[in-house]
Amino acid sequence: MGIAGTFLFMIVIGAAIGAVTNHLAIQMLFRPYRPYYLFGKRVPFTPGLIPKRRDELAKQMGLMVTNHLLTPEGIKKRLLSDTVKNQALLFAEQFTQKMAASEMTVHEALAAAGIRNPQEKTDAWIDRFTDEKLSELYRKYEHRAIKDWLPDELQEKLDEKVPMAADYILKRSIDYFESEEGKDRLGNMIDDFLNSRGMLGSMVQMFLGNSSLADRVLPELLKFLRNEETKKLLADLLSQEWGKLKSYTLYEADEKWNAKDLLFSMKKRALAALQTAPFFECRLGDIISRYEGEITGTYAPKLLDAALGSIAAHLEDVLKRLRLEEVVKEQVDQFPVERLEEMVLSISKREFKMITYLGGLLGGIIGAIQALFVILF
Repeated sequence: MGIAGTFLFMIVIGAAIGAVTNHLAIQMLFRPYRPYYLFGKRVPFTPGLIPKRRDELAKQMGLMVTNHLLTPEGIKKRLLSDTVKNQALLFAEQFTQKMAASEMTVHEALAAAGIRNPQEKTDAWIDRFTDEKLSELYRKYEHRAIKDWLPDELQEKLDEKVPMAADYILKRSIDYFESEEGKDRLGNMIDDFLNSRGMLGSMVQMFLGNSSLADRVLPELLKFLRNEETKKLLADLLSQEWGKLKSYTLYEADEKWNAKDLLFSMKKRALAALQTAPFFECRLGDIISRYEGEITGTYAPKLLDAALGSIAAHLEDVLKRLRLEEVVKEQVDQFPVERLEEMVLSISKREFKMITYLGGLLGGIIGAIQALFVILF
């Protein structure tokens, strides 16, 4: 073999060794995937570097993600950025518009969300809630005078209404006794009174003759009812009774008039008149459309700011509880090495080829230098 042949031969051998060595080194990053044993001893360099250091790699990747990538500060900055807020508000606006165009009733919308019998459940909850609140208030004020828990403004207004109540009672009484029904009632009352007096009543009727005693009593009765002193007397009596009533405790009022049962009965009548059925039969779009401007312009931004602020305030604690480093480690541990190799090679295939070619180039240069030394020395 001549000098040129030796020179060329050693360049080729050096280039081949360099290229094969680099290619083998790249392959040994992932392969073999599992350890091999010979005579009970593990063969060196099995498994490959990444499979062998998989646990450590997973742990370091978890720490890198939590300490440098998904940090609380970075996530907070992203959450509170204008971009996220604008995107969230845009989504809220689109969702509101979609709901405003909905033809579903509130009942149908709740049924679609998995909530069954909403009207019955709502009415039952309101009934229980009001019962609990009324019972709680009754226990709280049971032994306190009514005037102690009635607002002062309400008491003053009721005090002012007493004379008006007296005037109303007298006017209604006058209207009644001036009517035919009232005259007949008055005549019957007088007849019953005289009949109950026996001979005295008969004598009175005999002296009056055919004239009706009711016709003689009625003008005097009406005169009495129209008298200002009568009005004042009735107002004073009502004021005295109202004062006595205000001094009663709820317990005493309950003993005298079953106030507690009356209160709960009034509550049930009010709830029966205010059932929620009409609300659940309303079209969802009509309700949303009515408040669409307030929802998108006021409520959504305020709710979003409150939600993002609350998330940001508790984000660090949430991330600690999630233990993201353990989540990343578990995912890396479960990730197939074959798939990891495929991903790395698909990304860096060109670079790995260049490393292989570089190894061949360096090997060829080294082979040329060696050939040069052999020829010279």
